[in-house]
Amino acid sequence: MSIPIAFIICTEPGRLEAQSLMLAESIRKFCGELKDTPIFSFHPRVGEPISKQTQKAFEALQVNHQQVPINQEFHEYYLANKPLACAYAEQHIDAEILVFLDSDKCFFSEPKEFLLPVNCNARLRPEYGQGIGSTGLQDSQEWYWQKLYEVLGVKREVFVETPIGKKKIRAYWNSGLVVVRRSAGIFTAWKENFEKVMRLDITPPQGLYFVEQSVLSVTLCALEENVEHLPANYSYPLPLHNRLSTELQIKDWNDITSIHYFNLFFYNDWDAQIKRLKKLNLDSEKYRWLCQEVVRLKMPRVSVLHRYMLVVRRMEQKLRNFNLDINLSSWIEKIAKL
Repeated sequence: MSIPIAFIICTEPGRLEAQSLMLAESIRKFCGELKDTPIFSFHPRVGEPISKQTQKAFEALQVNHQQVPINQEFHEYYLANKPLACAYAEQHIDAEILVFLDSDKCFFSEPKEFLLPVNCNARLRPEYGQGIGSTGLQDSQEWYWQKLYEVLGVKREVFVETPIGKKKIRAYWNSGLVVVRRSAGIFTAWKENFEKVMRLDITPPQGLYFVEQSVLSVTLCALEENVEHLPANYSYPLPLHNRLSTELQIKDWNDITSIHYFNLFFYNDWDAQIKRLKKLNLDSEKYRWLCQEVVRLKMPRVSVLHRYMLVVRRMEQKLRNFNLDINLSSWIEKIAKL
């Protein structure tokens, strides 16, 4: 018997376990009429299973978790889990609407916009900044998008506006929250296109990391789907709050439907980082619940030096384009025992 809607997440051993647990807890606590929506968790690669403790917690939250070895060809690329798990879910879960969620999300109110209207098969949010995106023909990254358009058969140009900087770029959506109508076959098309692009070794200038997300965006363009944008308070990019266009900055925690927190809670200074967010009222029982969960699940585990080391490493990578081989990040990593 078909169900109206289902949530899909990926959970593998390590930090994703705590993230997925907090996500599931938030759905059951704050999602109103959608709080009992079935949650399907996939572990798409071969290897050690998630901990017994996490399995028991999932059972208590009625999360259906299964380890299915569907990411074998691209085992080293963990983000391949997303299109592969989504396609598997599309083919095996009898639901009218499927919602894929990255584990670094947390809900604080009912996501009513997940219930797609009749004339819409997909809802997402634009990628927050330009990143690997292209503003058009004069952009240095345009070649990558033109190659994807050629290989995947895009006939119609679509542009979106980024929440950071309000740049007009070729349609580039964030793949961390994707709402689709199952009958449209979007997730299966994403998987097939992803496999095609990977086998052709087409990668953006910054490397492999954003392939799955850019391929999803181009797939939606190739299918000529009427993509609607979720409101700004969905998957709100909390660590990027100060960089968002002023009109998109949320002023009160209680106005947030869900957050996207990236690596924020991975670091020991997470609470100090949140307090640096400008003009955001934190006087909320929901925010206090979040803080309690972060501590209870022991999510912070890394020194702040690790974040700075990654910044240095990115700078080193850019300098290598000018034949300057500096390896300060490895020294920091060794001295700080990161």
